Amino acid sequence: MIVKFSSHGKGKASGVLNYLLKEKGSDGTLVPRKHAKVLYGDPVLTEHLIDTTVHKSKYKSGYLSFSERADEISEDDKKRIMQEFEKVIFCGLEPDQYDILWVEHADKDIDDNNPVGRLELNFVIPCQELRTGKSFQPYYEPADQRRVNAWKNIVNAEVKTIRGESLSDPNDPKRQRLVNPYNSHAPRPSPFNINSYLKKQSDEDDKTIQHPKSRRDLEEALKRRLLLESQRGVVITRQSLLTTLRRWGLDVNRGNSETSVSVKHEDLKDKNGRVMSVRLTGGMFAKNYRGIEFKPYIQEINSNTYYSEPNKTHRSQLEKMNLEEGIKIKAQYHQERYKEATLPEPLAIQKAKVTNSVEEAVDPKGAEQLKSYTPSFRR
Repeated sequence: MIVKFSSHGKGKASGVLNYLLKEKGSDGTLVPRKHAKVLYGDPVLTEHLIDTTVHKSKYKSGYLSFSERADEISEDDKKRIMQEFEKVIFCGLEPDQYDILWVEHADKDIDDNNPVGRLELNFVIPCQELRTGKSFQPYYEPADQRRVNAWKNIVNAEVKTIRGESLSDPNDPKRQRLVNPYNSHAPRPSPFNINSYLKKQSDEDDKTIQHPKSRRDLEEALKRRLLLESQRGVVITRQSLLTTLRRWGLDVNRGNSETSVSVKHEDLKDKNGRVMSVRLTGGMFAKNYRGIEFKPYIQEINSNTYYSEPNKTHRSQLEKMNLEEGIKIKAQYHQERYKEATLPEPLAIQKAKVTNSVEEAVDPKGAEQLKSYTPSFRR
């Protein structure tokens, strides 16, 4: 299981809710999305909170993505995972101080043999603390990443599928890939195979890199060409990777992260004329990349070491320490920021006697008003 947060969140709620709950029908109109269901929350309430907030950031959305299919994880475990995730995100807050909507998707990688797809637990959180009305930021990567990653790793180790197997661990060395094969704008690609990558295709990718028509085209061409250079033994470290990108005429951004590299091409500009970046992710783009670590026999050795009992015990202790410490720090921050978020005093309601008339139950002066009163209800 992995945790992903979206960069969107400043528009109307209809954008994210339509994606989660609807899809285009054969006539082009929106219809209920297949294999999608609300697990917790009220879409109407969430939409109202998002669209009426005065804050710039209106909502935070994301998903928990599993390699396992939706019917391979029990409903009780799904509930447990969602509840524990909320404790990690809303540290120190009471349930009436926030709103969250959970929507299950089970439509990824469906085929004839697997009518139920991989599990995704999608969430939408209005960026507002509900007692004070102050802005609320559910996730800020520099402050929250370690805590959320620790929780993710603990869940992957503790939760079992209905077959009794642990959830897939994205940190397993055998699962590490040179490039991230997924693109948010494209369907799932086929694995790269150097034997089927013809010279004609390589030449076409070279032309795309020289004169890309879109960011997607440039990203996919770069992935294929870099994989070819890796298998040829040319790109074996991050330095050789950066050298290759510059040799192809690309501008490599300064300050690349520990796990990714961003490049620019003068042909790719936004509507304001600014050059756009293309972010490349995967093991090849990590700061400590060494090509030999991705040889199958090396990955097998590293995987066996990763799952050895001493390493598992050490990781478990470290993750629990990071989680406990992170929750304590975040809870203190939330409680200080929303210290004015006190519950209103309960209403002092006197117990009325059972009577036969309105006049005997209330003050006589207000009886006539009570008779003519029509109650109204507010959501």
